Amino acid sequence: MKWEQRNSCPVCDSSRTHNYRKGSFDPERIGPDHFRITDSHYGQMWNFHKCRDCSFVFSNPTLNEQDLAKFYRDLEDPEYSLESEGRSRNFRTILKRLNRIDKPGNHLLDIGAASGIFLNLAQKQGYRITGIEPSRFLVNQAREQYGIELFQGVVETFSSLEKFSVITLVDILEHLAEPDPFMTRLEGLIQKDGILVIVTPDINSLAVKLMGKRWWHFRIAHLNFFNRKSLKVLLANHGFDIIKFHRYAWHFSIFYLLTRFFPGLKQKKPLQKLLKKVHLKLQLFDSWEIYARKN
Repeated sequence: MKWEQRNSCPVCDSSRTHNYRKGSFDPERIGPDHFRITDSHYGQMWNFHKCRDCSFVFSNPTLNEQDLAKFYRDLEDPEYSLESEGRSRNFRTILKRLNRIDKPGNHLLDIGAASGIFLNLAQKQGYRITGIEPSRFLVNQAREQYGIELFQGVVETFSSLEKFSVITLVDILEHLAEPDPFMTRLEGLIQKDGILVIVTPDINSLAVKLMGKRWWHFRIAHLNFFNRKSLKVLLANHGFDIIKFHRYAWHFSIFYLLTRFFPGLKQKKPLQKLLKKVHLKLQLFDSWEIYARKN
């Protein structure tokens, strides 16, 4: 693997950066499994630096885009769709809020579409849908489970004859080695006055202060972290006006939550059925849900 050393902030280009947290794993030993959506190796983090000007927290050194794309292409995550009910509850909240500022029937692009759970719901609400997903495994699941054909690849290799009214980035920004050129690419894909929806962890949240290195968002797949200030800088730099900040709430089954900490429960088939029926709404106040308009 090739590593890229950063001498300035990837968001605002400031050279005023400093060490934030020391890495806690050997980066030479990582593979596709570490980038699964359902990975539960919490507390494993990169060597992070922080920008003194915009407050962006970023891995340094970091993976190059080619190695990162290969990990996501090759990952398999069969557990993701097993929690489709809880994930659907999360996504219905987003669609409900989106419907207040956009009209179903418009064309929606979901980046990092996974197995198509969100796009399936959006399509049922009347949206024309397009999705991008790098994992070959998850692209196949979207086809098999929902009949949805996703573009298998990344934004940099995707092209479209029309621009989109809505682009959704649900738990995507924290996975990017280079958020600034990624956002530049989005500018060419979204309509004027189009809506951008973002969900991403908040590095300034109380949960980080209380849990420290045990915060559940500290894991290998997360290469950077935003707070409210750095998100405003990133979006303003690319011509987006923020409409609304919300705190993102999570819906999970009791089974999913318990297996995060007790993996052996996955083998208890009779217990699985019972625990999957009980769902909890978790408002941890440690992720942002943002709606922004392209000016």
